[in-house]
Amino acid sequence: MSSSSSSSSTPSLPSTEEVKQEVVAATKSSLSGLRSLAAGGVGGVCAVLVGHPFDLVKVRLQTSEKGVYNGAIDCVRRTVAREGLRRVRC
Repeated sequence: MSSSSSSSSTPSLPSTEEVKQEVVAATKSSLSGLRSLAAGGVGGVCAVLVGHPFDLVKVRLQTSEKGVYNGAIDCVRRTVAREGLRRVRC
């Protein structure tokens, strides 16, 4: 066994520039993932804030006795009058 054959089998270490490039790429990937998580969270909150009042009215209309409400607008008016606007939103 000669020394030249043993040195050719060891892997070479990456250069400083290659390491820097890999760190920059990993950082961009992490920030992209964090942005996606934040965007999904904001989108979910917006969907609930917009969808919940409609769902509340729909459920009240479906579960009430016939003739209690004259329609969706009447349901909204009575709910806001009884419980307030905050109750309809949250």
